[in-house]
Amino acid sequence: MKYRFRFVVAIFTILYIIIIGLVFSFYRQLALKDAKQEAFYVLDTMNAVRDYISIVQRPLIDELKVEGVIKDDFFDPRLQSSSYITREIYNIQLSKNKINYDYKLVATNPLNPEHEGDEFENEILEGFKEKRYEEFSQVIKDGNTSYIYVGLPVKNSQASCAVCHNINSVPKKMMEQYGSSKDFEGKVGDTIAMISFKIPIKNILAYHANELITSSVALFVVFVLLVFLVYKIHEKMAKIKEQNEQLMIHQSRLASMGEMIGNISHQWKQPLAQISSTLINLELYNEKGKLTKEKLNEKIKDVDEQVKFMSQTINDFKNFFNPNSIKREFTSAEAIEQAQKILKSALKNHVIKLDVEIKENFSHFGNINEIIQILINIISNAKEAFEQSHPGEKRVKICSFKNSLSRMITIENNAGNIDKSVIKKIFNPNFTTKEKGSGLGLYMSQVIMKKNNGFITVQNTKDGVIFTILFLNS
Repeated sequence: MKYRFRFVVAIFTILYIIIIGLVFSFYRQLALKDAKQEAFYVLDTMNAVRDYISIVQRPLIDELKVEGVIKDDFFDPRLQSSSYITREIYNIQLSKNKINYDYKLVATNPLNPEHEGDEFENEILEGFKEKRYEEFSQVIKDGNTSYIYVGLPVKNSQASCAVCHNINSVPKKMMEQYGSSKDFEGKVGDTIAMISFKIPIKNILAYHANELITSSVALFVVFVLLVFLVYKIHEKMAKIKEQNEQLMIHQSRLASMGEMIGNISHQWKQPLAQISSTLINLELYNEKGKLTKEKLNEKIKDVDEQVKFMSQTINDFKNFFNPNSIKREFTSAEAIEQAQKILKSALKNHVIKLDVEIKENFSHFGNINEIIQILINIISNAKEAFEQSHPGEKRVKICSFKNSLSRMITIENNAGNIDKSVIKKIFNPNFTTKEKGSGLGLYMSQVIMKKNNGFITVQNTKDGVIFTILFLNS
């Protein structure tokens, strides 16, 4: 029962670990989604700046230049670059610790060296240009830190973008500043660069720390409550099972009470006959006037011994049927002797020879009556088997010995073999081969032995069977 409870707890623990893993995976996916959202914010900002420059700022500046209000070199050309402006906004926010991510604009053979990508970034950019994917996200390792990496394509969104992104119409100032490149071209809708964005996973998870902690604690509380509930159910079932086993043990004893009363009557016959004979002798001595004081004392002593024997017989049976006997340390010889006393007259009446061999007299802590009951059950079964087999000499041999692993009591008889088809079933509850049997005897014997850290085995011999009561060493 306790191993079943441990198994259930182990299952709950594994489920708890799996659920916590799934919760963490959920928040990890949520972190990836948040990182993508951050990258889209950066891309949207850059596109908004580009749209403003191409639709509002650049046409206005060109108009002012044409009207002669401002000179051609009045503005730094970088102020008309959306990538430059968004990068400067990022640098300002970074200097004020307002952000915890890193991003850059990556282009193939860029005019601005700051936009040069590494091998990993260039491979992703080529994938965007070849339209293998619309967006890219992946968890990457950089040093000892794990990052969520997001790549998003930057496309020519306005026709005016092609003015600068065309080797034939790029402003002279930009050519002088950046030089020339055959890749510095593009049409509307073409991917000309990409946003390379990465953020540490721990920073994203920090956004959801409270939810993650709350979820973990809630799951832990539920787990503890479930384990406690299972424990209480287990405890209740174990108590019920123990009560049922005690009831069945008592029922098994009651089932054999009639036979035990018969044993008492058999054991009382001889002392009663002896007492009767003594009284007759006293009467004869008295009639003949030969009853002396010495003779009277002698006969009284004989009667007293017989009465003590009868009293001891009652005590033996009373102790055996006592349901409240306490656990104590007893020896194998003591248990065998008590069982022998109870069955003595029954074995004698059925002409069954009982041999006892105590090779090693080992001790055990438990309820001696339960072990006596096992011995009585097995020997009584042998007595009934003798009635069917009718061997020449009926023999039962009990042997006690031990080894490094266990302590054993064997009960061997020559009452014939048990059918191979049923020998494995004889310890099952309610299984019996007798016409009026209850099927409780051997089943309860096995239950008792499991409580005593042991078990019972049975096997056929040449002309009978041998039962082994085995106590495991602890």
